[in-house]
Amino acid sequence: MTTEAQVETVSMPAAQMVEVEVKRWHGAADGRVFGWQLLPVKEALRLQEDTFRCPECLGRVRLRPASAEKQTEAYAEHYSKNTGCSLGGHFAGEKHLHPKPLN
Repeated sequence: MTTEAQVETVSMPAAQMVEVEVKRWHGAADGRVFGWQLLPVKEALRLQEDTFRCPECLGRVRLRPASAEKQTEAYAEHYSKNTGCSLGGHFAGEKHLHPKPLN
């Protein structure tokens, strides 16, 4: 028989950010626009850009390359935590924009 004190709660891991947005020219030659484009982090790492944002909360993020040693895929993380973003380790359960969104 198990008591409530013996029941261990298992927390879900935070969703990793594997896509980011970067502001650049995109589209066909006759309809090119300058704006935010969604890219996989793996592809974004190849760009000569230094400003990327979270596709969910629009906060600034940094890119982290894949690591065979740590057995991780390429991902992004927020520069400053946002409890309103489910794509980070500090999500409080209610989604909202970053306090300092990149526009």
